[in-house]
Amino acid sequence: MAVQKFARALKTGLDNYQNLYFTKVLKIDLVYITVIKALISIYDTLNDPLMGILFDKTRTRWGKARPYILSTPLPYFLTTALMYCGAMIFGETKVNDPKKIIFLFITLFLQETFSTLFNIPTDNYPTLQSSCPSDRIAVSLAQSYAGAYGGDLIGLIYLPLLTLNNIGKIQISQPVLFAIISIITGAIGTFGTMGVAMKCPERVILQPKPAPLTKTMFYVLKNKYALRNVAANFVTSFWSNGGYSWDVITQMEIMGGAFRILPMYGFYHICNILSLKLIKPFREKFKNYKNLVIALRAWDFALSIIWVIGGWIVMPMKKWWLTGIVFTFCYGFNGLNNAPATAFEGEINREINDYTEYLTGERPDGTMYLLTNYLNRITQPLNTLMAIWIIKWTGYDTTVESTSYWAQDSVDVYRKVFALYGAGHWLPDIIKTIPLFFYDLDGEKKLDMYKALNERRMMMAKENQGKLSEDMSALVEQLRTASSAQNKKQN
Repeated sequence: MAVQKFARALKTGLDNYQNLYFTKVLKIDLVYITVIKALISIYDTLNDPLMGILFDKTRTRWGKARPYILSTPLPYFLTTALMYCGAMIFGETKVNDPKKIIFLFITLFLQETFSTLFNIPTDNYPTLQSSCPSDRIAVSLAQSYAGAYGGDLIGLIYLPLLTLNNIGKIQISQPVLFAIISIITGAIGTFGTMGVAMKCPERVILQPKPAPLTKTMFYVLKNKYALRNVAANFVTSFWSNGGYSWDVITQMEIMGGAFRILPMYGFYHICNILSLKLIKPFREKFKNYKNLVIALRAWDFALSIIWVIGGWIVMPMKKWWLTGIVFTFCYGFNGLNNAPATAFEGEINREINDYTEYLTGERPDGTMYLLTNYLNRITQPLNTLMAIWIIKWTGYDTTVESTSYWAQDSVDVYRKVFALYGAGHWLPDIIKTIPLFFYDLDGEKKLDMYKALNERRMMMAKENQGKLSEDMSALVEQLRTASSAQNKKQN
């Protein structure tokens, strides 16, 4: 599962430079890109429910998700690699060449078609492998760290090569660089994900006859915890930080190249590893997941404030190492809570999905959020307009090559760029924290839910397989014991 997450993160890491590739390598204006993405989003209103229904209705001897994890990686990663090879395919053509615009639309369209049917099964797979919280936390941690380093690996390759190319030490064009990285990413992503289907069987028994879409798409209304999260997501769905590669601009134009910033990233990775040691003390200090996650988000918010204020003060001095001190401190200590945040935020989300199954007897992972996804489409035009407005607000000229230190030669521009890199997520993060204050799925209430859930799953295992699952039976007994101990403690 960690290898699979590493493979997916390579693709995500490549996509971090997507708009930079579109504008400065493929040479398509950001307005065209924004329109194309808006059209793809409209297409999603049809694609998402069809793929979600297909996933929820799938029942095979291999399981619900494994057939998709085996069959969808190849077309998904192939279309991704093709898109990033576009600059090589077309060569040096004029800006906004209609052929390139059509090519980009087709490849993004195909990528999005396969994306839903690829991501839904892979996102839900840890829950289908085990119903035990400690198992799920262990898997999510392994995936999180593998994914973090998979995404960073792309930056570790791309930015130093770009720096060496800019100073004339090597001769490798950006079209060639993106093509090579995308092909390698596609190969690792395809075989890394298919390996999960071959080696990691599903163990959670699902209902043999899933409920129809007309029921499951309204299940979110029955789950108060999910509904609160949906409301927070809807309120912030218009938000955009401009969708541009502010991290690349910070590293190349404010810091002056990848080799200056590598030691700063090194401090972050040290903190990231040390954060594993904080899982146990954090869990012991806080009474429940809710309080723990709220504290971790407050930590991140405080560091974002220091990031913005520090950058605003030192930027006029035009000294890369001063900005680097602010970056190193804030980015590094942000990484110090990564492991606890990954473990406990992820488990809260899985508990919320389990609560739907507890209430309804169904697990519609592919279709439960369709109604809310349609609501979010309402704000898509606002999101598109805000992305364009943010670019204009910064004053950043996307047509200028990121080849030199302070290429834009503007303190005001780089103040805004640095602030967006560190705190462009402020408002959404604050609003999305509000539902946590009302989260009470804890203690005896949570134990009773899992006891009922696993007894139900054990009965289905008996009906479908003619015998009890030893693992499931042991887990139910463990939950009974835990519930009994909890009652005695309270008495």
